[in-house]
Amino acid sequence: MIKVDLKLLLASAFLAAPAAALDFDSLPSVKEIASQAKTAEVSVPAPSAPQDARALKEWTIMVFMNGKNNLSSYVISDMNEMEVFGPTANINIVTQAARQKYTPPSNPGGYPGGGYDDYPWGGPNVPHPGWPNPYWGGLPPMLRVSTTRDASTDWTGVRRYLVTKDGENGSLGSTLLQDMGTVDMGDWKQLAEFGKWVKANYPAKKYMLIGWNHGSGWEKSAGLFPVIKGISYDDETNNHISTPQLAQAIREMGGVDIYASDACLMQMAEVAYELKDTAKITVGSEENEPGDGWGYNEFLARVHSNQDNLTPDVMAAAAVQGYKAFYAPKGTATTQSAIRTSGLVKFRQLLDQWADLVMQEDKAMLAEARTAAVGFGGAGSKDLTHFMELVHGKAKSAALKAKTVEVMNQFYNKVLIDNATTGDKFKKAYGLGVYLPGWSFDANYNELAWAKDGKWDEFQQWLTAKDAAPAANTHAMEGNIR
Repeated sequence: MIKVDLKLLLASAFLAAPAAALDFDSLPSVKEIASQAKTAEVSVPAPSAPQDARALKEWTIMVFMNGKNNLSSYVISDMNEMEVFGPTANINIVTQAARQKYTPPSNPGGYPGGGYDDYPWGGPNVPHPGWPNPYWGGLPPMLRVSTTRDASTDWTGVRRYLVTKDGENGSLGSTLLQDMGTVDMGDWKQLAEFGKWVKANYPAKKYMLIGWNHGSGWEKSAGLFPVIKGISYDDETNNHISTPQLAQAIREMGGVDIYASDACLMQMAEVAYELKDTAKITVGSEENEPGDGWGYNEFLARVHSNQDNLTPDVMAAAAVQGYKAFYAPKGTATTQSAIRTSGLVKFRQLLDQWADLVMQEDKAMLAEARTAAVGFGGAGSKDLTHFMELVHGKAKSAALKAKTVEVMNQFYNKVLIDNATTGDKFKKAYGLGVYLPGWSFDANYNELAWAKDGKWDEFQQWLTAKDAAPAANTHAMEGNIR
């Protein structure tokens, strides 16, 4: 049975003394804290008895699976992972799953003719996360079609399923609820309608929504049609759900206890803050996710093992630790975290005070810290805590050092629930990314609630105003990603 001791997931040392008296360097890292929450062996649950899915349950998990792009085959593999354990007697799992026949996918981002994100000075065009890599040679792995045909898996269009336990086989045994034909999975209104339909038909005390697709966090816009990037890219309609639209969709469906992204780059302060009034917890990755995305069998194994104590915090931690368990044996470098949105307003207020102080420091030192901070494969994103840790080490102001600790008190005590990384590459990834562009500031950023309410946009405009040269792009695209 997995045991999640939530007390171990908080930095208890932060409570030992007033903030001004603490040494930032002595505070425990998220990695160290999470390592104390040992994951015990997970038992395989017995087959569930027949159940009435429409009766009020403890949880309903909704998975909005937009495979109308080059992730189409992963719809089947991920639903098969869900079926290994299936739901518990007190949980529903409902998917809206979309697939399409292969077409060359769109490239939602990148400079025309070269460059990537905020690196516009030329060079080979590096694809957007998930876009077929020109160096693969032939079709990428997720587009290589099996010659074995199975009616349960050989379909296109949009379908709704009630997930059931089906063991480990290649067929889908889940119950087909609706064949919807073709709908726009990049339309936020479709997401809202799915959530309302699920709540009406599979009611529960608590709800978890998983957004499954390509994600780009908040990405610097480019090309002729600058937009606020987001999630759920539909290659048939060339539409996607922006960050403000994601919040609007969840608001229309009446909110959720947990919003989770099975997609790249979505665990950013900007995204979580946008959702603060519609989702109590957000789960996601600071970094690009591998093409396999979540290991749903690992996640649901932990759900089964904790079914008598499935608080929202425990459910979120099961997702984080399941993701880690899926990738650790593969040697893949990954990130995944869960944060509590109720602490974000105070966190942002303290960060505003920190920004006022940090803008009195040497800009060259701050640019150096920005370059050195752990970065992720897009969205101009860096790990916020690591950046602040580096600034703390070089800052001259005692007031700034004290304020840094105060900001981190709020993060560890009131925001962070769990954080898990695999691989040394992300040992300094502490659970929340933030926009830290190395080249120039994108004015579209100002449309986000995070920018409207706070001062991070002002800090970034100040920091990037007179940079003489871009920071080196040290991120290498690796294989197929979401």
